Amino acid sequence: MSRNSFTALVEIDGAEIEMLNRKLRRLGDDLAPKALRNGFRKWTTLCKRTAKTLAPRGPSRPTEKVRGTERPNPHIADFITTKVKGYSKGRVVWAAVGVKEIRGSYATPHWYLRWVEFGHKIKRRATQAEQILLKSRGNEKKKEYSRITIGEVRGTFFLRKTLSMCEPRLVPAVEDAIAAQIEKNWEVKRGR
Repeated sequence: MSRNSFTALVEIDGAEIEMLNRKLRRLGDDLAPKALRNGFRKWTTLCKRTAKTLAPRGPSRPTEKVRGTERPNPHIADFITTKVKGYSKGRVVWAAVGVKEIRGSYATPHWYLRWVEFGHKIKRRATQAEQILLKSRGNEKKKEYSRITIGEVRGTFFLRKTLSMCEPRLVPAVEDAIAAQIEKNWEVKRGR
């Protein structure tokens, strides 16, 4: 994962897409993409709410000191976003739930999302005596003997949990949207 903007992706494939495509063909080429888009939007809204609930909350200070500099303290839950991609004649491409990213800025939490999601080690600079000890144990590179690990923070995996909780609800959400679109289309044809 090189970019932290979107980490939970979903798409429909296999027998489920064939079943949905049979239902979408009844709507025609103009209404099928709209029904599919509405189903995916409904699902991504549900995922966004779930991710906001599971996202860890840090201290509520407006700024915090990181590596000696003052940076904004954005909360992950405030920057959860969704994206629905690709509708062409009823074909699904994908939907994603993730965290907004403004590259080169600390205004969004993308810069520490990887630490929170997957965990990280806590390191500090080694003292002179510790450096000598680490060199004597065979650590030749400066990176190996100048830093010491003093702890570890476990990952929360909140985006992974969100996806596993919401994924079974995707097909029913799309089916509901197709049914709603069929009902709406039927009412328009009846003259209501």
